[in-house]
Amino acid sequence: MINGPTVLKESCACRLCDSASVYVFYNKPIRFGGGLSKKKVADYSVLKCRDCNFVFLNPVPENLDDFYESDEYRRQWDYEFSPESINIKYNHEQNERIARIGLENIYNKSVLDLGAASGVFLNAISSVASKTIACEPAEMYKNYLQRQGHVYYPYPEDAISKDEKVDILTSFDAIEHVENPKLFVKHAFELLKPGGKFILSMPNLNDVIKKIQEEKFNPFFYQTAHLNYFSSEVVSELFNGTNFVNIKVDYLHKYGIENMIRWAKYGSVGSVDEVNGVFDRIFDKHYKAEIERLGISSHLFITAEKPSEVN
Repeated sequence: MINGPTVLKESCACRLCDSASVYVFYNKPIRFGGGLSKKKVADYSVLKCRDCNFVFLNPVPENLDDFYESDEYRRQWDYEFSPESINIKYNHEQNERIARIGLENIYNKSVLDLGAASGVFLNAISSVASKTIACEPAEMYKNYLQRQGHVYYPYPEDAISKDEKVDILTSFDAIEHVENPKLFVKHAFELLKPGGKFILSMPNLNDVIKKIQEEKFNPFFYQTAHLNYFSSEVVSELFNGTNFVNIKVDYLHKYGIENMIRWAKYGSVGSVDEVNGVFDRIFDKHYKAEIERLGISSHLFITAEKPSEVN
């Protein structure tokens, strides 16, 4: 859907396929920062490529690397970003991630997490993995990650320079933040051993909430913290030229039905007092499974393999 003027703010090409055939896909105020931030800014447009259908933010915020390394970026999310608080906030997501990967596939394997934050996933698997490595640009987490026993690198290039090679490389909700997503995937390939597995998740452009409350959801969904917006149809282009094989796209829905009802009724995130506690975990499980079956989940969950024999 095109909103507002269709004139590009500056000349740019598609970040995935390099096509110059892009147009303004969304041009209304978007969320500044991330998390539950309510501040809106109008200095950005969301563009779409006519050739590969990739959707991305324009322009890229200035001094991006410094921004992601800063405490200011963390503060924009409107909640405490200490390592301990992050682990508490996101610990509940790790069982789902481990179940999808398979604990038996992690046992006695080396694992590197790109965009590890405070290491909440690595902490959850450290007792079974043979080695855990965290790549995380935010220096505020470095000491904590090292105290937890994880090898630490700020960026994948740093790990590559030390010739790190792992059995499993994970990256949860990180690729939407990087300026060059194809380079991100190529770095993952370099860091894997032959036969290694790449597990990647990111927000889904075709989120169910966009289907029911697009006008109010778009200013929340699009945000300066996210440079890239992925749908299942652009995954092939994301992996094009990387030599990964057995690429599989699955769907992961993180939020229960109360969140959907809240958006449908009030046009905002959260739960609804009138139905609070009405839907139990079993109902939510079936609701999420149906949303995933329809491909309109909150997230994409992608797996890929590095060939056992690489030319």
